[in-house]
Amino acid sequence: MSPALPTGGQVRRVTRDASNYHSETKLTDVLGDVYVGVFAVAMAATMVFSLSTRLAPGEGPFRQAAQDGPGLAVGWIAVLPAIAAVAAFVGLVTRLGPLSLSGAESTWWLPLPVDRRSLLRPAAYRWPGIGLVVGAVCGAAISFAMPAGPAAMAGTTALFAALTVTLVITAGRLQSRPTAHRAIRVAADLVTAGVPLFGILMALSRTAPPGTTWIALPVAVVLLVVAIGLAVSWDRRLGDVHAVSLRHSGAVTDEALVAVLSLDTRALGRALAVRTESPRRARSSTMRWLTRVPRAWRPQAALITSDVLLFLRTPRQPVQVLVALGLPVLGLLVPDPGPASTIVLLLIGAYLASLATVEGARRAQISPGLDAAFPIGQRDVRLTRMALPIVVMEFWFIVITAVLGWRFGDPAWWVLLGMLSAPAWAAAAVRGAYRPNATFGGPTITSPMGALPPGLASSAVKGPDIAVIGSVPIVVALILGSTHPELLSLQVLLSGIAVAVALHQKTENPEEANPREKP
Repeated sequence: MSPALPTGGQVRRVTRDASNYHSETKLTDVLGDVYVGVFAVAMAATMVFSLSTRLAPGEGPFRQAAQDGPGLAVGWIAVLPAIAAVAAFVGLVTRLGPLSLSGAESTWWLPLPVDRRSLLRPAAYRWPGIGLVVGAVCGAAISFAMPAGPAAMAGTTALFAALTVTLVITAGRLQSRPTAHRAIRVAADLVTAGVPLFGILMALSRTAPPGTTWIALPVAVVLLVVAIGLAVSWDRRLGDVHAVSLRHSGAVTDEALVAVLSLDTRALGRALAVRTESPRRARSSTMRWLTRVPRAWRPQAALITSDVLLFLRTPRQPVQVLVALGLPVLGLLVPDPGPASTIVLLLIGAYLASLATVEGARRAQISPGLDAAFPIGQRDVRLTRMALPIVVMEFWFIVITAVLGWRFGDPAWWVLLGMLSAPAWAAAAVRGAYRPNATFGGPTITSPMGALPPGLASSAVKGPDIAVIGSVPIVVALILGSTHPELLSLQVLLSGIAVAVALHQKTENPEEANPREKP
């Protein structure tokens, strides 16, 4: 008699036990990796609480009230994020497909002599299903923010759900046409970037958003019929999608998935920035101004020039800085800006703006040929890479703090505090750009997401850790609604520490070291 075959549960249990047995690193070691990030957050929270309590006035209100200014209608606070979420989701879907196959699926499935339409149907309906949920959640958020009758609330929810599904299916229907597919992606990015600017215009003009009405329900029904028609047409043409397009979208999806599991925002940004069309060649420059620079400073001038040209020749980066600038400005245009929302929007905006200025350092971390081409040390290279981030963040903080001074008074003190905060964010961006990559060839950690290398958490917090601590003075000022000379002195100290930490960060990747660095 043959022995009984194991069940599926037994096979999974044996596999899990074998994986745990052969793993050289335990899950408890992750605590050591996240220690730096937790310590930075705890230290920042302690400093904020201590300074806010000590600098608060002994009598009167704890926080200074904002002065009168243009008020953004409450309805826009729900409508604008919903529109941005739908547009961002459509842009993400167009970058990832929406129809794609992973590397293994492409290798095994595409050469098979089977009906490709039935083979691709489950993958085709994955993103429209997710879009249905995303659109419904956005529509429901608007319905609750602007209360109306049951028909109007159901209509708004159904309208956003049907609109999102229609856009996703349209992107899939045009996937085999690169020009039209690119137009959808660009339009989605423009809508996402224009939401903060549109909100600022609505606040300055004091225009209220259109309320939810029962008309949204019949419009949603029409969009739903259109979506069904597009889905049927797309289903009939699934077999016409080229294998090259499926492999390319699958490679982008796989790279993005690995970046998410590895907590590597740099790899995620590179994956989502992949384009299907041929890149346009930029006009070369002779850079004659470098001959007027003293010979001892020419390496630094060359690196700064490369960063500036890369920043200006990549339209996405200046647009990202402007969008990040609009987020906190939009939060300050409400009738009574609260400290929590203002702080969150300012930190998110500053982080996005700083990331847009270090693309040169990010590329140098992957391919350090330019850094190693000059006879200067690694610390000098990193200090030089901070030049562009400092200039851009100075402009960014001057604008933001000028608006803060307009709403809370004392604009000169606010602007000075912002100018002193810019070096800390520039240092944080450069530190994050040069953080080491995860090494998957060594010992691994057993986790529900699979085998992961140790050090992921500690690598992910490099950069945000000193940004959190460096933003303590301006966070305290936002909580109090006013600035103090002690906050300026503390900001100088924290910015200096942030720059020193970024310059003395240990080089853990052998390829990152400068072979011409002097001993």
